[in-house]
Amino acid sequence: MADNTLNRRRRIGRLTFLLIGLFIIFSHLIPLETVPPSLGASSLIPLERNDATSAADFKINEFLDPIRWIAPNFLILLTVTWVTRRPSFAPVWVIAVLFLLADFLFQRPPGLWTALVLILTETLRGQSRSIRSLPFWLEWVTVAIGITVISSIYRFILIMVIVPQAPLGLTILQLGLTLVTYPLVVFVSYALFGVNRPAPGEVDALGHRI
Repeated sequence: MADNTLNRRRRIGRLTFLLIGLFIIFSHLIPLETVPPSLGASSLIPLERNDATSAADFKINEFLDPIRWIAPNFLILLTVTWVTRRPSFAPVWVIAVLFLLADFLFQRPPGLWTALVLILTETLRGQSRSIRSLPFWLEWVTVAIGITVISSIYRFILIMVIVPQAPLGLTILQLGLTLVTYPLVVFVSYALFGVNRPAPGEVDALGHRI
């Protein structure tokens, strides 16, 4: 009975992780901005402003254009949270499918970001037992360092192969927002989906420590 319960919970956890990941991916494809730029909506080309009296003022206004603000990378946050706390809920093949799909849909170099994420998640998976015994702030720092490292490698590789990418300021902004949002994703994962650190001595269906 206990084995069946653990197996069922694992299957439900994996399905939930897959569905949430797909929701995050396709939510980025929804055309949320439906107001034409001529009516004051944001666009990829900064709107002309008559209140800029100097080059510095223009740069500030350009940065404050809504298109210059970007949401955190919730897909990577979801993945590292679940891998760190419940590795069995986020198997490597599901992670590979989600991020490879995202690469194609977001028109990124296929497989590059996916490979970096897999390296990070498998590293965290291997250290999950030691991480779960750390205070939360050390877990946060560990995850933050990992995301920062793979993001830096990703941008460096794109620079080396001369692939167009987002401005550095926008990339740093998204990275910062991603890192500070980690506690929120941890809380939501626990409160809504029960993804928490395993209890001491908790075992899987085969009697192995989780």
